[in-house]
Amino acid sequence: MSGLDVAIIVAYFLGIVAVGLYFSRRAAKGMRAYFLGGNNLPWWALATSGAASNYDVTGTMFLVSLFYVAGLRSFWMLWSWHFLSAAFLMAYMAIWIRRTRVMTAVELLHIRFGADAGGRMARTAGAVLMVTFLVFSIGYAFVGISKFLPHIIPESVPGNGQIWAIVLMALTTLYVTAGGLSGVVATALIQAVLMSLAGLLVGVVVFLKLDPDMLQILHQNFDINMLPQAKLSMPEGYEDWNNFGVLCLFWFIAGFLLNASGAGGHYQEQRFLATRSETDAARTGCAWGFFLIPRWAMIAGFCFVAGSGMVGSEDPEQILPIVLTDMIPSGLRGLILAALIAAFMSTFSSVINAAASMVVRDLVHPFRPSLSDKAQVRLSYLVTVAAVLLGIVAGYNAETIRSIWTWMIIGLIGGTLIPNVLRWHWWRLNGWGYSAGIFLGLITALLVRFNVFGENPPEYFYAPVVWAMTLLGCVLGSFLTAPTKTETLEHFYNSVRPFGFWGPIKARVNVSGLEPGVDRPLIRVIFNVVLAVVCMTSSFVSTFFVIGHFGRESIITISLAVTSGIVLYFNWYRPLIRGEKENQKNECFE
Repeated sequence: MSGLDVAIIVAYFLGIVAVGLYFSRRAAKGMRAYFLGGNNLPWWALATSGAASNYDVTGTMFLVSLFYVAGLRSFWMLWSWHFLSAAFLMAYMAIWIRRTRVMTAVELLHIRFGADAGGRMARTAGAVLMVTFLVFSIGYAFVGISKFLPHIIPESVPGNGQIWAIVLMALTTLYVTAGGLSGVVATALIQAVLMSLAGLLVGVVVFLKLDPDMLQILHQNFDINMLPQAKLSMPEGYEDWNNFGVLCLFWFIAGFLLNASGAGGHYQEQRFLATRSETDAARTGCAWGFFLIPRWAMIAGFCFVAGSGMVGSEDPEQILPIVLTDMIPSGLRGLILAALIAAFMSTFSSVINAAASMVVRDLVHPFRPSLSDKAQVRLSYLVTVAAVLLGIVAGYNAETIRSIWTWMIIGLIGGTLIPNVLRWHWWRLNGWGYSAGIFLGLITALLVRFNVFGENPPEYFYAPVVWAMTLLGCVLGSFLTAPTKTETLEHFYNSVRPFGFWGPIKARVNVSGLEPGVDRPLIRVIFNVVLAVVCMTSSFVSTFFVIGHFGRESIITISLAVTSGIVLYFNWYRPLIRGEKENQKNECFE
């Protein structure tokens, strides 16, 4: 790195830690201030910080390698994660989450299942699984940053990538521990601006750098076909993608369950719980998805530099740092490095803040309700440090980014899918059923992790086993125990107003004279979800087409994104605003 690059990175570090420390006094006012910013944060700031938290350097390295190897078919794999969840969130799910009025993603289980033994067990089960996931998320981040840092730190500097990864994690932990969610959001805004600028600059530079000879190589090497294909011939390390048709079906089912279950069960829910209103929650869900577009410009740029033959690497996960050090000029390199480090810090800060909130609010507070807010904030400091240390230990034992990422998403998160979907849509699921499903899923996922089903089994093999065990636990646990108390179900139904299998509760609500759950028509919700998926997918894909000089494909995808966006404005946004005004008018008369 040049002196200019180093100066840019040092200036960024000093600024970001100063902002986090500035918010420490505000965060110490209480638990809601610490974990939700007092519900006074603007929706666009929450959406920006949420998008920034999805912009991690480890995931960016992984996605560059993925698109380099499999082309645009890689979007099928992304469907199984939260890249398209904004469609579900903006249409209805973000509103449901906000209506629970809780502080953490796991705490909403208390609203759903009550405060009896079954409800407490559900909350404990959800917290144990999500904290486990978040600890491994820290390990996942550690693996990626450890592989990234050696390419940018001069050889004369002592220490290896893992040592400097620990130093970077320690700095991030400092400002997160002090500033709470307000500090996380404020620093994430700075990080988002930096990352978006860097992503767009990478896209523009690569677009201008691709000459006719490079474009010919790129258009021969990069596969723009997104249609499913039964078989693919994948390189070493990606052989389990050879049965691509089966994987597409699996990813579609997994993605649908994930997106219909909430916002992930960890730091993403926290952004919607922190919004000022239901309408702001829906706006946050929409903006979150579209604020990711600059990231795709960066991914496309790095992928196309390798795909056009300008650089090469035996390890596809090393493409990003190699391109950065070999192809990007001084100054711009420093900006991109600061942006990628910012991406790491943004995701890492969101993860450890969410982990601390779940341990304190969902594992400690139910058993020690007498703890003061000040004591809980202090406890969260200790929990944050402990979670980071455990995550580093997990990261030391992971071989590749892909290995730990796949197990986390398919194994750990896979164990939550069916219980989290059923909690919104099936009244008979109780706390014991939810707990049984979660624990059976967690146990099955850990058996996979420790190679009980063989070494590195394909995800389409063990994921259905995890789903079947969670479904079995949910059904048996629910029917072998008493239903959740009627008053708890009535309160949840009236507060959230979910659709699904709520017939007996809806009938009781009508009989008891309470206001029945009335919400936007289901057919409109489904239509808006489909439209939003089309709009976002077209927006993401068009970024690749524009930067790669795919002229006809660019025109088609941009037109599709604009057309679906216009329809969404009239069918989703205007009714959303009209509903908000009607609610405000009703509140004035009450």
